Amino acid sequence: MYDDQVVIIGAGICGLSTALALHKKGIKSVVMERSESLRNVTGAAITIRPNGWRALDQLGVADILRHTTIPLQREIVVALDGERQQEISL
Repeated sequence: MYDDQVVIIGAGICGLSTALALHKKGIKSVVMERSESLRNVTGAAITIRPNGWRALDQLGVADILRHTTIPLQREIVVALDGERQQEISL
C-alpha cells in the first residue's frame, strides 16, 4: 500500500477509470473536477473502441456498460467541407 495520494484532474471517463485502476492496486487518489454538478447533455455520445473495451474489461466494468450501449453499425468520415471521405461497415 502506498502512503502517497495521486491527484487526478477531471472526473470524465479517463479520470474516473484511472481512479478505479489505482484503487484496485491499493493506491489512494483524489479526483478533482471543476464542474459543480453532473451536466445533462442531450445528444452527446462517445465511442469506445476495442482497446477501450479491453481496458474497461480489466477494470471490471465493461459488462455493466455494454448493457447501456448501442453498437455502431457503420462509420462515416466526413471532411470539413462536408464531403464524404470514407464509409466503413462495422
